Amino acid sequence: MLKIKILMWIVLLSVSLEIGAAESVAGRAGYSFFGAGSDFMDYEENTTRQIAGETIDVETSIGLNFTQQSGAYVAVNQDWGFYLVTASTLGESGSDEAWQIDDTTVRTNKVSFERQRLGFLATYRIASKDFLLFGAQYGNTEFKRFAASLTPEAAAFGIDETTFSAGTVSENVWDLSLVAGYEWSTLFDSAAAGWRYQLQLIAGVPLTTSITNTDVNEGESFSAGFNGLQLRLNWVYGYQFSENVLAAFSLELGFARRNAISRDFADASGITEFPENTLIYSYPSVVVYWSF
Repeated sequence: MLKIKILMWIVLLSVSLEIGAAESVAGRAGYSFFGAGSDFMDYEENTTRQIAGETIDVETSIGLNFTQQSGAYVAVNQDWGFYLVTASTLGESGSDEAWQIDDTTVRTNKVSFERQRLGFLATYRIASKDFLLFGAQYGNTEFKRFAASLTPEAAAFGIDETTFSAGTVSENVWDLSLVAGYEWSTLFDSAAAGWRYQLQLIAGVPLTTSITNTDVNEGESFSAGFNGLQLRLNWVYGYQFSENVLAAFSLELGFARRNAISRDFADASGITEFPENTLIYSYPSVVVYWSF
């Protein structure tokens, strides 16, 4: 995980240095940016495992994951350009997770998430402030479940300490997605001071997804493709103080859904699929932009 973060920063630094040495292109100047904020997430798994004729749903709400987002925009010419963007959580934040049967909590545990994203987005101008976006995105998510305990209600469903796996369970998921979208932006479109904004709407489909879970087949990796949907909205509003410096508030809203994935081997409970899951997040942050 640390190697991935180091690689992201090396790539970002090299691009930023190139931008700093380049001259602005007519229409929109190249720039770099760095932002920091908190990542708030709601995560849900809809499993196929049944106890007493009812399926088990897993729900988690996590806040205060300190997150950075940084990157650069390179203006190739008046119409074309591209973004290179990284985002990652800095450290782990633990939260409570609930396992429910028919809205009754039968088990709780702690869970921690770490997420990384590296994206490339080409841009094409279709109007003075409007751009088409298309490219690719690499995402990596790791979570750990630990400190599990049964609730008093568990006994009513015949659940005991042998029903679920004990100890820490870790899962790592990475995916490579094709993305496309739309941008409406006035960032650095003029040297004059004033208020600036940016709106991005982006949708993605994972070409391939790789999953490793320590509770399944002794941690062997499993891959599948075209099995979900990703949606992202990013709104930026800030003030450009000079030709070269802009500070802004940013709000990113995201939705990611991964369909259930069948596999040839069962876990400790006899289940032969990775469950369908949904992740909804909001990421407010403060961002500094510079164009030199």
